[in-house]
Amino acid sequence: MWRAESTGDLTETKESAMRGLSRRFLLAFCASLALCYIFLLHSSVGSLPVAPSRERPHLDQEGRKAVVLDAFQHAWNGYSKYCFGRDTLHPVTNGCVDDFGGYGATAIDALSTAIIFGKEDVVVQILDFIATLDWTKVKGGARIQVFEVTIRHFAAIISAWDLLNGPFASMAQSSTLRQALYDQMVKLGDTLSCAFDTPSGIPRGWVDPKACESDLATSNTVAAAGTLILEFGRLSDITKDSKYVRLARRAEEYLLRPEPADSEPFPGLLGSTVDVSSGEILDSSGSWGASADSFYEYLLKAYIYDSEQYGSYLERWLVAADSTITSIGSHPYGHPEWTLLSTWNGEDVNHIMESLAWFAGGNFILGGMVTANQTLVDYGLSIADAAGAVYQKTKTGLGPEFVTWDPICHGSCKPDDALQIVGAQFRLRPEVLETWYYAYRATKNPKYRDWSWAAFEAILEYCRTDSGFSGIVNVNAADGGGKTDVQESFVFAEVMKYVYLTQLEDDHAPFHVQDSRTGVTNTWVFNTEAHPLKVVGKPV
Repeated sequence: MWRAESTGDLTETKESAMRGLSRRFLLAFCASLALCYIFLLHSSVGSLPVAPSRERPHLDQEGRKAVVLDAFQHAWNGYSKYCFGRDTLHPVTNGCVDDFGGYGATAIDALSTAIIFGKEDVVVQILDFIATLDWTKVKGGARIQVFEVTIRHFAAIISAWDLLNGPFASMAQSSTLRQALYDQMVKLGDTLSCAFDTPSGIPRGWVDPKACESDLATSNTVAAAGTLILEFGRLSDITKDSKYVRLARRAEEYLLRPEPADSEPFPGLLGSTVDVSSGEILDSSGSWGASADSFYEYLLKAYIYDSEQYGSYLERWLVAADSTITSIGSHPYGHPEWTLLSTWNGEDVNHIMESLAWFAGGNFILGGMVTANQTLVDYGLSIADAAGAVYQKTKTGLGPEFVTWDPICHGSCKPDDALQIVGAQFRLRPEVLETWYYAYRATKNPKYRDWSWAAFEAILEYCRTDSGFSGIVNVNAADGGGKTDVQESFVFAEVMKYVYLTQLEDDHAPFHVQDSRTGVTNTWVFNTEAHPLKVVGKPV
């Protein structure tokens, strides 16, 4: 049965959260000798050396940004030539596929990046396209995937509205296009709202937009149910219609107060699936990766978006962060300065980490900056440094889908062999670049900027095709092992944006993540697809 929202919990102050923070993290800090060791060693770790075979002429930040802009234009030209209006380009064969409803996922996902990059011709091209869309017409099937369309299309349109009515008001000033953008934003919000028509209010995963009916699936993922509050909340604030945020908050309540008890094997850390009829969590296996990742991410970011409304979300995030430090994080044998995040099955942990989970380093850093807690920042930096080790370990300088590690020596051990790469494909994922962006914003340590740039140069070397960028088969093959012929839309939305922003020194750029410890607060917050949304509450 649906549990009503608790107004008192949702208005919990930052001060009370901080009191709880100090107590819990002092205990967590003292309980973990390895973590203490991280903090002692961190300042002396330094940059992991780039393999000589990958050294290239030095470019300053302006030169690097220019290369990113050229790469964006190259990929945009290829997409526009072969697949404009379709969802995804296959950049080797130049084929097209509609895998997100046929709404032009790549075009729309690229919109906020094109705005920030100053590509006005591209922006107008995308806005013209958005104005023509009929959300009731689906290509490649009868339903759309609510989670993916929310974080890619819906968030991109909302972000464009905020950016074009804010710091980029001089761009694409056509009143017709602006009105069409607003109208399409509302129509898509109404379409996605159909998914919440379930006994519990937990949304189903797929919606038929023509009939406004969701599928009959009995479960959804924790990520899909818990990664809606920013987008639906922002639409409510823009339109002054609370119906959208009420839907997202009702669903979130089941994850804030999970049942049954064994679905939360560690405080704040849940299983991965939720029953759409009862709202109960159906398992106790989880991770900071697929099926749950952005649920944890949005707990913190909802607080940044509206600190006066979502104090309890911050409190819940702090509980999850505490459990991660004390029970989930782990270090490869011989390397206490590197932290990786285990998966869990009940109270059993498995030392394997997928590429999606690397974002957690940035999430910890952001949480530490917002709450002025150095323990959190340092923990996130130890994850960022582990990512640096992984990328430096491969022949291509790019990271794999999975890594495993041995935290304890069994017999004869070498620290260099404790961290193992498995699942060697590189899918152009942005999560490591995202964490290095936050690491640089928090420390201004040039190694994070240089690691981001080295990874992007490797993408240019191994992933570039005549019409865009493709994933590669094997990061440990000298030539990348061949190309996968897939260029997902997040190459535009996240990969290029995070590399560019890491090189962008302008601290006055309003959409930059700010280090609250310096007295500069965040007036924007990135959704999980790196679309910046305007903050409405008291900036933190």
